[in-house]
Amino acid sequence: MEDQTTSSELVVIDSSIFIDYLRQYDQAVSFMASFTSLDMKQVFFSAITETELLAGKSCNDTVVRSIVLRMLSSLVKIEVTNQIALRAGDICRMYGVALPDSIIAASALVYKAELLTKNVKDFTGIPGLRVRAPY
Repeated sequence: MEDQTTSSELVVIDSSIFIDYLRQYDQAVSFMASFTSLDMKQVFFSAITETELLAGKSCNDTVVRSIVLRMLSSLVKIEVTNQIALRAGDICRMYGVALPDSIIAASALVYKAELLTKNVKDFTGIPGLRVRAPY
């Protein structure tokens, strides 16, 4: 299995950051605004993150759902490929990480990206995964 990219400047943003942003938490809004000057093609999110966001009850409101989809459309979505699924299964089984988090971690690993999350402890102990809280 060959990795998708070798850039070290890529980041994968976890659901927790998007949730804070949608709730208009100052730190999250400032953090997301910091990407305006960067190449948005280097800011990724997992398809699982999209699923988690759309599963929120607030998305029963069509306006909120539209805001979520518009926000994500400016970033690059990582689809769950077979390579990611295999790696996520291993992470889930070997390290006891919840399946959605395993998929997000596997996405970051396959793309050689840093994972940005508020829930660093959920991803601790996964070999090779670079993870940090951005605020």
